[in-house]
Amino acid sequence: MTRPRSGVYIWVTWLSKLMAGEANCQWSAWFKSHHTDYAKVPGDFQLASWTAEHTRLLDEVSKEREKQGETVYREGQNKFLAKRPSGLSVAGTPDLISMESHSGHCTVFDIKTGNPRQSDIIQVALYMMFLPYATGLYKGKKLDGCVVYKTGYSEVPHHIIDDKFKKNVTYFLDILESSSPPSKLPSHTGCSWCDLTTADCPQRADSREADPEETGRAFPM
Repeated sequence: MTRPRSGVYIWVTWLSKLMAGEANCQWSAWFKSHHTDYAKVPGDFQLASWTAEHTRLLDEVSKEREKQGETVYREGQNKFLAKRPSGLSVAGTPDLISMESHSGHCTVFDIKTGNPRQSDIIQVALYMMFLPYATGLYKGKKLDGCVVYKTGYSEVPHHIIDDKFKKNVTYFLDILESSSPPSKLPSHTGCSWCDLTTADCPQRADSREADPEETGRAFPM
């Protein structure tokens, strides 16, 4: 049963999609940041297929980095929690972090099985930004990043985390930390990607509704 959290808790994946404009309903991320134990839309066969492919790609990247003599940390080993002075918590679990033995330089890898999205780059950049504040292993380090797709790699250099990027992060953290919720923006497309149910969002658009592009009316011109 849905209940309020004891503090504001944000997953990096929620934040990255908001920053990329891929999740237009800020209310959904705000609600999940302030509540826990909420019901979720069940997964499907596609999710199971994605999980298997993701695991395979992760194994391939791990073996590749180990062959180069790097120390590899995977998934659960990388889970972190960074706290704002206000008490807000930002959490994440990078797929893989490799550390070079001679220099100690670290690279954050995230595996994506779908088409490239801008949020993929932002997600890795957020990992790179928050990890040095969350765990002693990366304290004081400038991490680089890399998004791994089925078709290749997309590098994320550490200089992406400049003042402008930090300002944008602060802007969206302030929205999610606010005690006043943003307005809901239910839509066929947006709600189809949201895992909240009508139990917590009665305005959720039914994913079975026809797409407006398919039901537009003819106009007499």
